[in-house]
Amino acid sequence: MKKRILLTTLAVTFVGLLIFSVITTNLTYRSLLENSKNFLVSQMNVFSTDVYSNDDAGAKALSEALGGERVTFMSPDGTVTGDSDEQLAGTPHADREEVAEAIRDGEGYSTRRSSSVGENMLYYCKQFDDRLVRLSIRTSSEWEVIRSTIPVIFWFVILDVIFCLIFTFFTTNYTLKPVEELARKSRLSVPLETKYKELEPIADILNRKNEEIEKQMDVIKREQARVASAQQSKNEFIANITHEMNTPLTSIKGFAELLQTATLDDATREKAVKIIKEQSDRLTGLIASIINFNELDNDELPSYECNVTLIASEVAESLRPSIEQKGLSLTLDVDPEVTVASRQERLTEIFGNLIRNATKYNKENGSISVTVKGGSTPYAEVADTGIGIAEENLDKIFSRFFTVDKSHSGKNGGFGLGLAVVKKLCDRAGWKLSVRSKLDEGTTFRIEF
Repeated sequence: MKKRILLTTLAVTFVGLLIFSVITTNLTYRSLLENSKNFLVSQMNVFSTDVYSNDDAGAKALSEALGGERVTFMSPDGTVTGDSDEQLAGTPHADREEVAEAIRDGEGYSTRRSSSVGENMLYYCKQFDDRLVRLSIRTSSEWEVIRSTIPVIFWFVILDVIFCLIFTFFTTNYTLKPVEELARKSRLSVPLETKYKELEPIADILNRKNEEIEKQMDVIKREQARVASAQQSKNEFIANITHEMNTPLTSIKGFAELLQTATLDDATREKAVKIIKEQSDRLTGLIASIINFNELDNDELPSYECNVTLIASEVAESLRPSIEQKGLSLTLDVDPEVTVASRQERLTEIFGNLIRNATKYNKENGSISVTVKGGSTPYAEVADTGIGIAEENLDKIFSRFFTVDKSHSGKNGGFGLGLAVVKKLCDRAGWKLSVRSKLDEGTTFRIEF
């Protein structure tokens, strides 16, 4: 930026200096011509027709009296009759600019390069009764005046460069100091303030950028923590799934070998077959849960208006027998005709997972409540009075493969995919899923549509 200010200052001052030089040179040249004209006019006052003859001798005499200026006498029609420097008698000069003006107006001026002397000359011609008298003196051309000023302009340019360097150094340091201070503070991630109104928009922009960066860093940190947790949970799931699969497989294999090699009574045989079927169903359910979760990524079916009130009520009522079988109570608090854009099977999956979780992790004689409310921001809640969730696990419960039950006993029948399915479905629909929970007091899941 300092370089740009320097170049700009140099360019502006150089152009200004150039324009000033051209104008000054032009004015000087015009002043020089005007002074020369006045000088020739004053010299012309010396001439008298009674003293000087209208020939070469008279022209030379007048030239000597004037100090050496060239003198030319012409007849009233512009024909040369005498000249102080050359033999030009009889030469027509009526086409000369100063002569033509003198014939027409009584006097005339012109400046041109003389072909005879090879120099720039100023001519002044005046009409008298019997003749035209022309005086001429050497004068500088405009280019000669400009050329004579080049050394002066050169030194001015050098002084201009020195001035611009000094000016730029102090100006940029003084001007840019507040900006540099602002930039330094911005790296400290502290709110920026400035006493200069011109810098307030920059300070506001930097403050907003810092806030955005902090938010992005928080997101990154949370994502890193979540990934470290989407990995810990996966390891736990592998251990859990290994245990869950190993137990039924061991039972199935053991009872199958028993049926194959031993002679059993009917009651024992029936018990073995029952256990094999139950453990097979257990494996089938586990595999189905994994397949169902993975298939959500491939669900591209279009949404339509769904009655959340009706779906939540139907799911709750379908699970009421299993809820009451565990000694739990179920209450519904739903507004009529609350609708959202989704698909029935997706909402059924969501409410089914949430209500089944509330059933699995509830306490004896506990309760479950299902709420659906309309209004400007429709929402649904599934609350229980169960065992609750530890605060350190609240950020993990929606991760795949995470289960609150660490014993791998399978007593609650969970594989750590139910809430992950709910989270994925809500995220795809753009709904906000949140949870409130305290250990031994219960848990509430809330979906804002």
